[in-house]
Amino acid sequence: MLEKEWVFLDENISQAQAQAYSEIFDIPTIVAKVLLNRGFTDAADAKKFLEKDSGSFYSPSLLKDMDKAVARIKKAIENKEHVVVYGDYDVDGITSTALVVSYLREQGVDTHAYIPDRQNEGYGINKNAIEKIHESGATLIISVDTGITAFEETEYAASLGCDVIITDHHECKAELPHAVAVVNPKRMDCEYPFKDLAGVGVAFKLVCAASDKSENELLNQYADLVALGTIADVVSLRDENRIIAARGIEKLSKNPNIGLAAVISTLGLRQKWNNCAVVSYSIAPRLNAAGRMSNAMIAVDLLLTNDEATAQDLAIKLDEDNRNRQNEEKIIFDQAVEMINNIDLADKKVLVLAKRNWHHGIIGVVASRICEKYNKTCILISIEDDWCKSSGRSVEGLNLFDALGNCADILEKFGGHAYAAGFSIKEEYIGELDRRLNEFAKSCDIEEKLPRLLIDSKITVEDINAATIRKTEVLAPYGAGNKVPVFALMNARVVDVKTLSDGKHCRFLVESGKRIVETIAFGAGSLASEYCPEDIVDLAGELNINLYNGQTRLQLILSGIRFSHKGIGDVLPDRQDFVDIYKFLRQKGNINEDMANLSGILSEKFGRRIMRDKILNVLRVFKDLAILNYHKLGDIVQITLLETEKGKKVSIDKSSEYQRIKKEAEELYG
Repeated sequence: MLEKEWVFLDENISQAQAQAYSEIFDIPTIVAKVLLNRGFTDAADAKKFLEKDSGSFYSPSLLKDMDKAVARIKKAIENKEHVVVYGDYDVDGITSTALVVSYLREQGVDTHAYIPDRQNEGYGINKNAIEKIHESGATLIISVDTGITAFEETEYAASLGCDVIITDHHECKAELPHAVAVVNPKRMDCEYPFKDLAGVGVAFKLVCAASDKSENELLNQYADLVALGTIADVVSLRDENRIIAARGIEKLSKNPNIGLAAVISTLGLRQKWNNCAVVSYSIAPRLNAAGRMSNAMIAVDLLLTNDEATAQDLAIKLDEDNRNRQNEEKIIFDQAVEMINNIDLADKKVLVLAKRNWHHGIIGVVASRICEKYNKTCILISIEDDWCKSSGRSVEGLNLFDALGNCADILEKFGGHAYAAGFSIKEEYIGELDRRLNEFAKSCDIEEKLPRLLIDSKITVEDINAATIRKTEVLAPYGAGNKVPVFALMNARVVDVKTLSDGKHCRFLVESGKRIVETIAFGAGSLASEYCPEDIVDLAGELNINLYNGQTRLQLILSGIRFSHKGIGDVLPDRQDFVDIYKFLRQKGNINEDMANLSGILSEKFGRRIMRDKILNVLRVFKDLAILNYHKLGDIVQITLLETEKGKKVSIDKSSEYQRIKKEAEELYG
């Protein structure tokens, strides 16, 4: 589990206001604190947030050019034109496409969907596609979740006699394509109050504006599609998006469309959810897998079919695609980790990893996992004979888009934002790219910081009860802009530690206030090597009710764990620590190891607790004395031993780094 800086958000809020909210809204004080942490200091805004009322929707007519778009669509309906809806191959684009196609077909319009092939056509509207669409007899193209930069393509369509309506939600330039209408809340001249709609949210507003039905009726009909695209696109679940997500999850759990019902049946999911996790981690990946592994039109057909047998066949196909995606992702991830293990990371701020024929549709997912695991900006490049394709993810402090802008002369094209970007590059320039990106990162003088763990409130064991946990559900649905609340239980005594699922996960039983609390650390089995019974720890995570085999168990799902109290002996190495760790390293050679595992290995070998802080301080001194080099990436430490003169003795006391460590330890813990 990645080491993090703990930040207690409730330290800066009004405790009196938290108590007042508790009484006004009939919620526990810890839930009231979450509302205040989320910025709802005005009671009316807090009430609106909690109620999730679709009556709070804004009129779609407030979107610039909506009147023009509706007029052109009504003309197409009246004249029974052939219309093509052009979408993106991600879940947002797929759901947007299915939504608009479904609506137009209900109006009797001859409507077809077009999603570009990810491998052969790439992102966005392209001229070859427009030519094919024109040859099919279409006179109107409606783009969804794409098109805001399709200047030449829109002009080309017009030259062929095909009108274009663009609906999108991505960032705009001052100049817009010359389309019949450009509907995007991020237009500089658009006064729509909520700018964070997903592409499917904008498409839904288009349907609302064109339809004779009320917005609430249409939400009843399409909420599952709109919520799926909204949640999958990780837009902020505030304002309208929160209402959409809440209504969509309700529809998914009760009466989803035929295609989504088939997907849910293949998963064996329980028919009750109170957050977006099922959508984000179970449903959306299967729709995404179509665009990554085969063709996104499979997912569109699934969402449009009215035949249950067809839906089941397509859902099974998506499930197969998703398994293939998972297998391919694991292969690429393992290969990337192996590369990292063989790189000298001493001066690396950016990891640039390249291999022939890595799958284009998967390298972005893997780059995100590498970035999270090592707390480093990471770029993965698929080497091909022509232009190599890439995807990158960045950590806080390094603007990846700006960094790539510094390398624009060796890139064919690039796009993205501060934390995620992609580009094309010739193979011969990859080494130069690596050098320049790392130079840029160094010039930014980025301080490598621990990622932050944002904690909503400290709690006591009395807060861990079914009634309180159920009361927190008023804050759902959770997602971007409204994360699952994290609470901290302080000074608990570890009673038992064990691994689960062949060492993949870790379970702690801790005692607090004469009660035993179960805590689960998913994907962090190595913690069992670092913590022992009788340790006094602070635990942070989300409160959970686990229903299994008819039994109800209250749990804390861990986001972080740390020792409650440290003494000088826990961080300041003594002579025996230096001797033992030196001998261990000389015996083992170079090391790439999880810090929790290394702590457990050393503690067991030498029969005394050797915490990670002490290990790192030993490494700092050994590096100062030119015995080794080390680099810490996330929770992984890479240690490289240096050649030393045989028989030469070194004095720990003469190390300036040791004197600094000793002074720091005495000031903090002495």
